[in-house]
Amino acid sequence: MDVKPAITAISWTGGKDCNLALLYAKRDSSLDPRYLVVFRISEKAFHAHPIPLMRKQAESLGLELLFVDFPEGTTDYFQAYVDGIRNL
Repeated sequence: MDVKPAITAISWTGGKDCNLALLYAKRDSSLDPRYLVVFRISEKAFHAHPIPLMRKQAESLGLELLFVDFPEGTTDYFQAYVDGIRNL
């Protein structure tokens, strides 16, 4: 019986750690990485790599770049991440 690889999203900042996570996911035949997900606080300066750079990275990798925006003042980041992923 063939099992289809699980559609996978990688949390993305554009840096080396998320690139390594993507590499491991691409090498794992049980995963099908299709999305890069950027978590950010609405209306705040973004502290990771510039968004235009991340758009180019996603484009060059053939993956879709998705954004999860947290409202300013968020204090429960764990729940915000969980809710954000569920709403993708």
